[in-house]
Amino acid sequence: MLGFLAGILISCAQPNGMVRPSDKIGGMRVNRYGHSNAAVIWNYCSDAMPEEPGIQTVECKVPIVSELFIGLGVEGEDKIQRDALWDARIWELSIDGYPVELKSFNIADFDRERDGRHYEYRVWRIRLRNIAEGEHTLHYVMHVNREVDGDPSLQSPGTYELVVNFTVE
Repeated sequence: MLGFLAGILISCAQPNGMVRPSDKIGGMRVNRYGHSNAAVIWNYCSDAMPEEPGIQTVECKVPIVSELFIGLGVEGEDKIQRDALWDARIWELSIDGYPVELKSFNIADFDRERDGRHYEYRVWRIRLRNIAEGEHTLHYVMHVNREVDGDPSLQSPGTYELVVNFTVE
């Protein structure tokens, strides 16, 4: 009987211990972002990476919402620059201390006008659902491997970290 229960428990665990789409952290579900009306965490919290390699910590409050988009990424002046910026970076994310397998969430490309200029974006497609009230932490790590001409963020090679301590209330 114990062997049977152990087999069931092992089959439910992720082989690499990383959060993948539809996994739960406590009661909170981590999903791919699709066509939904999810609130965007960056409307409440700064998404600014440090200006040079290092750590930026942000404290913010987020209202109780049914879904919260938490994807982060790059912006380029055109698709070629956006792709070059993306290729020059390696990303990591943890949510409340749990490492996330970002590649399984895929990416989304879109364009927007900002301050009268056109930008091309690429972001991780990740959202949270059933978020418990209280404190949560996103920890993005971005390893920049090489400079890209005209980078709007002017990021040099190195490791940039954004720690977002947000309170859902």
